[in-house]
Amino acid sequence: DPLDGTSDFIDKTGEFTVMIALIKNKKPIIGVIGWPTEKTIFAAQKGCGAFKFSNGKWKEISVTKISDLSKCKVVGSRHHLSEKEKMFIKKLGIKEFTSIGSSLKVGKISSGEAEAYITTTNKMKEWDSAASYCLISEAGGKMTDMSGNDITYNNKIVNHENGILVTNGLIHDKIVKEFKKLD
Repeated sequence: DPLDGTSDFIDKTGEFTVMIALIKNKKPIIGVIGWPTEKTIFAAQKGCGAFKFSNGKWKEISVTKISDLSKCKVVGSRHHLSEKEKMFIKKLGIKEFTSIGSSLKVGKISSGEAEAYITTTNKMKEWDSAASYCLISEAGGKMTDMSGNDITYNNKIVNHENGILVTNGLIHDKIVKEFKKLD
């Protein structure tokens, strides 16, 4: 995705990114997210870990070990947060929610600054999540659709029809279980 967070770019929030991913056998094996305004890069390669370049240094990153939903920080879309998502986050007992642009949401979770990102939209496309999938997986977290189904790439239908759930992994099944109760 050459410009993820187009609205944030136009609004000059600084919360836009450039993403590149390499897909092999329907899975991202390399993911790079560049945050130009902060001179920051998130990078991951399957089997090699996740890293963040910031302040002139590379550092290995990982998700938090928080498993209590009431202690979790959730990040969500600045421009596309639905009423359904707001109500669901409240139902989960989440106390801290921050709106943030682009793939920075997954960067925050991967580097231990938040625990979850929830979106129920079917507007996200493969190129919106491929680099993030590799990053969160290598940082120890998890990405699925909202029903807990694994995500694959290079499909005929490029939209993620059942939203996206990104977590530190420890709270993933709890959120999926609660989401399934909504239907």
